[in-house]
Amino acid sequence: MHPSLEQLRHLQDLERQAAALRADLDATETRRRDIEAPVNAAKQALDGLTQTIEDRQTQRRAGDRDVATIQQRLTKYRQQLMAVTNSREYEAAQHEIAKAESDLKAREDQTIALLFEIDELTPQSEEAGRALAERTDEAGQALAGLADETQRHKLELASVDGSIAALRPQIAAPALAMYDRTSKRFPRSAVSELKGELCVGCNVKIRPMLASEVRKGERIVQCENCTRLLYAVKPAPAAAAP
Repeated sequence: MHPSLEQLRHLQDLERQAAALRADLDATETRRRDIEAPVNAAKQALDGLTQTIEDRQTQRRAGDRDVATIQQRLTKYRQQLMAVTNSREYEAAQHEIAKAESDLKAREDQTIALLFEIDELTPQSEEAGRALAERTDEAGQALAGLADETQRHKLELASVDGSIAALRPQIAAPALAMYDRTSKRFPRSAVSELKGELCVGCNVKIRPMLASEVRKGERIVQCENCTRLLYAVKPAPAAAAP
């Protein structure tokens, strides 16, 4: 194999490693959001239950105030009933008392219903709080692992980029220029294996004469169809007969 071609194959391998590491780093934010999603969902569930309980407590307190007000009205009307002087006043007082008693029962029933609902929501809120704590702990561990992995990838990428920067000046300028031109068209696949007379990159056969030159490795040969730089792997030597 042509020496420069061997270097270009190594360069391509390094560029593939760098691309894979960059893809992993680019996906870090998405992975972080995926890790945090269960925490956000658990928090939203807890916040919803907490808000509902607070709303019901507010309604209950308002109901208590209404009950107290109605009870005052009822006391007043009963006192008035004791002071009536004719049947019309008596009937009017009885009507107000009946209305107040009806209002009082309605508000007391609402308060009881609210208390039952609060009693049902409270354990749900406590369970939601425990779920949030668990999700938060799990996410914390996952995020710590993600941070470690991200740091490793950054260090690996820096190392690979350094190897690429060190390798490129060692490659013959014409070969490197040929590789760079082809890489613009086929990023990370500018160098392709030749199997028989078939370019693996584009799956097209080249002329037998060119295939022979690729196998000789005396010069860099490009695929006639796709312009990829071709190399041939020498067959392993046959095992000696016993």
